[in-house]
Amino acid sequence: MFRRILANSLKQIKRSGWVGWASVSVMTLAFLVAIIFGGLAYISNLYIQFIETKSNLLVFFEEGMDREVVDRLRDTWKSNPKIKDIEYTTEAQAYEQYADYTAKVLPETYEILKTKEEKILPSSLDIQIWSLSDLESVKNSIQSSIDEELGLLKIIKTEESDTEVVEETPTEEGDNATEVTTEDVTLEDDLSLEEFTYKYQTDPNRPPIELRVDDKNLDQLREVLTSVRIAGIFIITLLFIVIFFFTFMTVEFRLYNQMEEIGVMQLVGGSLTFIRAPYILEGGFYGLIGSFISSIFIASVIFVVFVADSNSVLSTFIYENFSNLPWPYVSTLGWVGLILLSTVTGFLIGSISSFLSIKRYIR
Repeated sequence: MFRRILANSLKQIKRSGWVGWASVSVMTLAFLVAIIFGGLAYISNLYIQFIETKSNLLVFFEEGMDREVVDRLRDTWKSNPKIKDIEYTTEAQAYEQYADYTAKVLPETYEILKTKEEKILPSSLDIQIWSLSDLESVKNSIQSSIDEELGLLKIIKTEESDTEVVEETPTEEGDNATEVTTEDVTLEDDLSLEEFTYKYQTDPNRPPIELRVDDKNLDQLREVLTSVRIAGIFIITLLFIVIFFFTFMTVEFRLYNQMEEIGVMQLVGGSLTFIRAPYILEGGFYGLIGSFISSIFIASVIFVVFVADSNSVLSTFIYENFSNLPWPYVSTLGWVGLILLSTVTGFLIGSISSFLSIKRYIR
């Protein structure tokens, strides 16, 4: 029975003519766009992960800061489960990195930087967190620790204020007039005006330990990438709906033209399975071929860009801008599996849409 069903399916596919080719073409285009938008949504997701795991918070220490202060703060923050990693940049490393950057981008700043006697810049701790959703709580915790450490580095300055001496002259009101001298004046206690500074502080307007977070831009970038991901999922879903209904319409059109033939098969005792199966397989065939062609096309483009011509301008640009993303390793067998998964998905979509369509005509 299965051979007869398969033979009838092949016969109907051959008889479909331009309708069948139209179905394959539309499905190929729909799957192609779906794969492209799916890839964009996946890349945006990887980029969000990359942003979440890079150094989102930077704590700078004034030049000459005792290493014990830095280590004490780092050990405190390492115990926070929301913090993934903390990387220390020494003063010499900071100078070297900034010098390399300014030499290429800001030559005027680099010329000024070279005149610095000590080749050092403020050291820093680069703090990575697991998720951007924890950014605010981690930032508050780090700032609290910094405030405590600044309290230990506070130096009180006391400035004495002199009290003016008051002297009164004799009055002209008679013998009872007396002379008041400074000895009879009760002197007020010395007043003191307290001010404070910090140890290692060089700029009075800036503390020696400072937290810097570009949270505004991080939030904006996260919102944009999340919107792109949602839009990609929406478009992919819409495309699969289009594929579903187009296959539905194609098979229904074929059924409408073959109603007499279907009626004859029912009259001669043909089972519902025997009558429905060829049309279900026909719809699955259209979906399978369309998804397979689109998958092979995408795989060919990837092979040409990254393997056949790996030194091209396009591949170099992609490597420079996207190589830092947390890409998963996919072997050759894995690529074959992805193509098979795509074709199976196309077959299932085509078969299900055909099954729903044929139920309206063959009961």
